[in-house]
Amino acid sequence: MSKVNDKVQKNIQDLVKDISKNPNHWQAYVDLISLLTVTDELVTAEELALKSLSLFKDNDQAQQALLYATGNVYYTAADYARAATFFDKITSKKLQYDAIVMQAQSFYAQNKFKQALVFALTAVQQNAHDLKIQVLLGNIWLSLGDLSNAKKVFETVLHLDEKNYAANFGLGLITQVTMPKDNSWLMKAKQIDSKQYQQDASRLDELITIMLGSQKNGTKSE
Repeated sequence: MSKVNDKVQKNIQDLVKDISKNPNHWQAYVDLISLLTVTDELVTAEELALKSLSLFKDNDQAQQALLYATGNVYYTAADYARAATFFDKITSKKLQYDAIVMQAQSFYAQNKFKQALVFALTAVQQNAHDLKIQVLLGNIWLSLGDLSNAKKVFETVLHLDEKNYAANFGLGLITQVTMPKDNSWLMKAKQIDSKQYQQDASRLDELITIMLGSQKNGTKSE
């Protein structure tokens, strides 16, 4: 077992002890659910999350944190529809931005691009410097066949970080459709992260076909 795994297991054990000694310490439940999630102990994480939501049903602060943690359990398990129902209940100002981002990601993962767009646009309005949500927004526009808006978003990302792999690859996709013989963006993406590029390049034709189909026929997403 690696040192990292040793540390994680010790943290889990410490949290279990904390909960045993202080059963009303809701933050320990949240932290334990999160650790179980990142270690792929998803069944245990789900059981603890649902139990915790019941235990702290009269504590609004605890409920909000637990709703977010529970949403992450289902998102990690690729149960995106169920994850979205938990993120949708979050009203806490502290967690609301993160919940909106997760909503965007959940709908995107379900190919529900129009719903994903609403949440992604909201998130970008709240934090235009979050490059991850900007990239997601660009990918949503691509999936909807709107190359113009996708291009603007990826250019915005590169203005903030010219070595951003996802934005370079996104512009490369667009260029492959419009000017396939003059595609420096894909070359740059390959230089930035050759391993990721190899994975994405294997789907290049498929991605271009999807984009062209969305442009001609309109997306079939909800």
